[in-house]
Amino acid sequence: MHTNIIANAELVRKTAGDQLGVAVGFDEAGVRWLDGFINGQRLAATEEVKAKLPNTLGSFLGECVRHTYGGEWQQHENGWVVKVNDRLSVFPINKVQKQLANEDGDSVLGLFTAIPSLLAGVPQAKAATARTSQERKRPWWKFW
Repeated sequence: MHTNIIANAELVRKTAGDQLGVAVGFDEAGVRWLDGFINGQRLAATEEVKAKLPNTLGSFLGECVRHTYGGEWQQHENGWVVKVNDRLSVFPINKVQKQLANEDGDSVLGLFTAIPSLLAGVPQAKAATARTSQERKRPWWKFW
């Protein structure tokens, strides 16, 4: 099955280039394109097509995660997962499926860009709160 995942990811790259005229790689720019493509498919695709997209597009997302942050594909009881490290695993096929089903709150790009904070062990909201807290402790007259 692992070879099917790689083949699916390459199929997305090839199809984007050949049929849509968009060169995508296994990086953040590729995920940014994927995010918009999924949103378009949510509105335009039939339910039959939507049922087939998660495996292919999720394979592409997983390869973007793997190429950018490391990790390896593993079979899990809840589906295929990219295990980045002992603390972080990503379910790219499930994430694509959720974004296809939900207009708000589910974004492959949001997941992808949150990974650095997750790897650092600092949730994004907590990091923002820490910055705001530090800014409040500084006297009003200090600019640095």
